[in-house]
Amino acid sequence: MFLMGGNLHGSKVHGVWPGLDEGLLIGPGDLAVTTDYRDVLAEILVKRLHNHAVENVFPDYVPNIGNMIA
Repeated sequence: MFLMGGNLHGSKVHGVWPGLDEGLLIGPGDLAVTTDYRDVLAEILVKRLHNHAVENVFPDYVPNIGNMIA
């Protein structure tokens, strides 16, 4: 996932790097998913759009917002 904007802390890769070893790849050579896109979008909703109704956007999902950057 790529994000762009003036308020981002850029020039970094955020998350866990799963590695490229053959035993760590998924399917025909894809990287393992380490970040749920809903966590990223939930942070945008709360921190940037000031919308705290994440449960309405993603029903039955509890986002990991403990590591959100202010």
